[in-house]
Amino acid sequence: MTNHLIAWLVAVIAAVLLAGLLSTALRRLGHWRFLIAGSVLASSLTPYRFDDEHMAPAFVVGIFRLFFEDGATPRPAFVILLLVVLSYALLYLLGVGTLAIWRRIGPRQRPPSLR
Repeated sequence: MTNHLIAWLVAVIAAVLLAGLLSTALRRLGHWRFLIAGSVLASSLTPYRFDDEHMAPAFVVGIFRLFFEDGATPRPAFVILLLVVLSYALLYLLGVGTLAIWRRIGPRQRPPSLR
């Protein structure tokens, strides 16, 4: 196993554990906790190519370029990260809205007299 693969494996395990802990801790929020947990997963695991042959999580590349590389712009990594998280939130809200509409107009149970 390469170091690159091990780093991604650690990132995936950490992101899944963090999302699970958030989902458990925010149980009072109902279905909104899944939006938060999914946003954590999306922002933690969005890949970004930082050289010709390697990829890393976009937030790591953005933070590294912001603080440790002189003259490097972190903007592309943060823009991709923002687009992925906003896309996830939009798809989540569309799914929740679709479920709410389906519950209202979905098939009704027949009255007991017709069974």
